Order: sequence, then structure tokens, then C-alpha cells
Amino acid sequence: MHTRHCPNCDEEFRPDIPRCSDCGGDLEDRYEEEDGEAGGAQKAAAAAPDLQEPPAEYVPVFACRDSRSLKEAAGCLAAASIPFRATGSGSGFQLLARAQDGPTALAALRGREGAASPDEDSQPFVGVEGGVCPACGATVPAGVLECPGCALVVGAEVARCDSCGSPLGPADVQCPVCRAPEG
Repeated sequence: MHTRHCPNCDEEFRPDIPRCSDCGGDLEDRYEEEDGEAGGAQKAAAAAPDLQEPPAEYVPVFACRDSRSLKEAAGCLAAASIPFRATGSGSGFQLLARAQDGPTALAALRGREGAASPDEDSQPFVGVEGGVCPACGATVPAGVLECPGCALVVGAEVARCDSCGSPLGPADVQCPVCRAPEG
């Protein structure tokens, strides 16, 4: 059986996939013999990295809302030969780099909107003190979890029911405890 393998992420892919979807690295071919066992030397070589090095921890280095910006930032990391992973959801995209590559990745992304700030003295979430949403520019009142204009998560506190104080989920239109309408 023929599969492709990423030496950076230790992930397995179909034979028709040329690059790793997590880190963007080139994949290597793997062949299994008829009895289902990989070749002896190849199997030993594949097992050795697992025994010597624990899996890398990945940290966020870039975030954006559109795939074009993600692709451009990923190109910067790939050009700098920095392994990375891309994630996405309805609220946007992120690029993650190995923790030890974090400073190098940030340097490669310097000047790009969406690059994670290495500054430990960063400002509190906009939702804590109020201010302007970094995504859409809407005015965000203090103490909210999401921007009223675009639903970007801007706060660190869980929203609570005005009537009973119970925590509210992001999709709750009424309190799950007292059934009071939200906000």
C-alpha cells in the first residue's frame, strides 16, 4: 500500500496529496509490503523520531478573517522554511508555528496585519474596557464578550443574564435558567 507521510508533523496522507496541510512541508512516500508491514529500514527510520522527540507544541503567530491574507502569510512562513499549521472556523483563520519557531515566525510576518504581537504588556481585551472593534471598527461597550457589529470575540468574561446572573452561551437568545430574553 502506498501513502504519503509528513516528516515534520508525522501525519499520513493519500498518495495524491503533494504537501502537508498542517505545515506546508513536502511529503515523503511510504510503501507497505504485501503482509501489511512497512519495510524494515523504513519502519525503523519512521519510528526513531517518535522515540527521540516529543510532538511539538504549536502557538498562534497570525490571525485573519479572509483566506487571501492567510495564504499570503503562509507563503511568508513557507519561504522562511518555518513549519506551520493552519486552522479556520466561521470567525476566521489562524497560523500556528512550533513554540521554538515562534520568534522567527513573528519576524517573518513582521509588518503584516494579523501577526501576533510578542509584547507581553499588551492592552486588555476591547470588551473589558470598551473601545473600537479591531475587525469592523464598531464601538464596543465595556464588559461585552462579542462585538455588536461583527460578533468578533473581544472580551474575556462570560456574558451573564441581567435577571438572574446565570452564564449565557454565545447562541442563547434567552436565559437557560429563568427564560428572560437576552439583553
